[in-house]
Amino acid sequence: MMKRNIIFTILLVLTLTGYAQDRKGFGLFTDRNAYVSGETLLAKIYHPDNNLSKIVYLDLINPFGKRVSGASIEFKNGQASGFLTLPDSLSSGSYLLRAYLKNSAAKIKVIRNIWISNRFNGLEKTKQMDQVAEQQTIRERTSRQIEIEGIDPTYEINTKTAANIKLDKALLEQIDGPLLVSVAQTIPSFQSVSYVCNSESGEEGLVEKKGIILSGTVTDKKTSAPVSGANVYMTIPDSIPGFQYYQTRADGRFYFQMEGYYGSVQAFVQCFGNNPAQRLKINMDELFASPDSLPQFVQLPIQEEFKSANTQNIDAVTFQKVFNQDNIEKLTPPKKEAESYPYYGTPSNVVNPQLFIDLPNFSEISRELLPGVKFRNYNNEPTLRVMNMTAHNYFDESPLLLIDGIPIRDLNVIKDMGTSEIKRVHILQSERYFGNLRFPGVVAIYTMKGDYSRIPDSDQFVRIKLDATQIQAFLSEPEVAYPNIPDLRQVFYWNPSVEASENFSVKFKTSSVLGKFSLTVLGKLKDGTLIRSEKQFEVK
Repeated sequence: MMKRNIIFTILLVLTLTGYAQDRKGFGLFTDRNAYVSGETLLAKIYHPDNNLSKIVYLDLINPFGKRVSGASIEFKNGQASGFLTLPDSLSSGSYLLRAYLKNSAAKIKVIRNIWISNRFNGLEKTKQMDQVAEQQTIRERTSRQIEIEGIDPTYEINTKTAANIKLDKALLEQIDGPLLVSVAQTIPSFQSVSYVCNSESGEEGLVEKKGIILSGTVTDKKTSAPVSGANVYMTIPDSIPGFQYYQTRADGRFYFQMEGYYGSVQAFVQCFGNNPAQRLKINMDELFASPDSLPQFVQLPIQEEFKSANTQNIDAVTFQKVFNQDNIEKLTPPKKEAESYPYYGTPSNVVNPQLFIDLPNFSEISRELLPGVKFRNYNNEPTLRVMNMTAHNYFDESPLLLIDGIPIRDLNVIKDMGTSEIKRVHILQSERYFGNLRFPGVVAIYTMKGDYSRIPDSDQFVRIKLDATQIQAFLSEPEVAYPNIPDLRQVFYWNPSVEASENFSVKFKTSSVLGKFSLTVLGKLKDGTLIRSEKQFEVK
């Protein structure tokens, strides 16, 4: 522990220019203050809306300043709500959540500390807890203009109840956007707080108006100097593949906008120089901002109440996983509007090799099955040409060659492809343009497996598996199929988009989990002030 204290003392230096009471409009609220590894964390983010960014980033930082996981969340009118799944492997301790916009990644971040207990080891090796120093925290003003009625001091387990929320008319005129209403477990002996920090780290400011931005630099592999004017392609395979290209700037930089993509996405980025002999390298930027220095912590002894609540929660989460009780439901993402034809145009011919005899290589496939396509492999130097139907002769240059939508320049990749591997082939026997790119014909091969295993790795080719804009999720009551299976929720209600009105009700049901809980109403005023009202109760 002494070694860790020294690390914190050295690293936990953070330059804060002003406290939260001077930084209105910023906030980060979570459904609870303490979690178990493997659980899902729910978050509500407030950030001043005097910007054009559509994406806010939420990531998790471990006690030593390393980023563990994160999400990019849709951001609208200064607010966003999302979730993080906490890895099962996390050790017990105090962690930090960070929320920020890409175009302000080098300026302002909202940070909140939470506690995570390892599901398998619990607090066996943990003697003290780290909490963020009080003087750095965001002040949420308690409002007497929000009344919470109908909450009793104590409830029995599995009890249905309802609360009535009343808002003063004068307050209604000041509220900006929806309210967050939450009913969840709270452990008073661990204080979870938020604060605003300034950071000197980060890349250039980018405004993500339509989705996350992938960026990077193309360099000369031999000299490491940035390469200007190189073509960079980004392909997102699909039944109709997505495609973008970018010509690098003078500093070798490139950018791609991931508009309309939600959830897990696989992207392929590759670069081509004007000189075929030049060897290039792609250097992708990190999607999330680099971790900053940690804040100042204070160490406190772990109280018995905290140990008892954590032990109970570990048992509850383990049980939920055994019986697959997941009450986080993801909405169907907005459907990306697909074009009726691929970016390379309507094919002149579509060939399904499966309808013909088995052929062992692409030379025979082109000769026997593909009209207007000539593939030759002399002395292991393959060539590919497509007939120009307008001029009635073959193009002098190689066509655009695609495998599952991904551009390929090395013809050796396809020379031994037989009909058993190919699902269909699109052939375009005319000159096509995409922006200022010229394609002397197109041969698009779609494989049976679609696993991209034939595409060779290189410094000029990067495969990226990432989570694009997060799919929206909501909390729902679990369906308990058998009466002898207990309901072990720690969160009874979570709605980050409650329309503010003079009077509304909140209905929820307690679970079999014992302990202290809080009904919280949180909102933001038009001047940026965060307001809250809460009522605590106990389940016995």
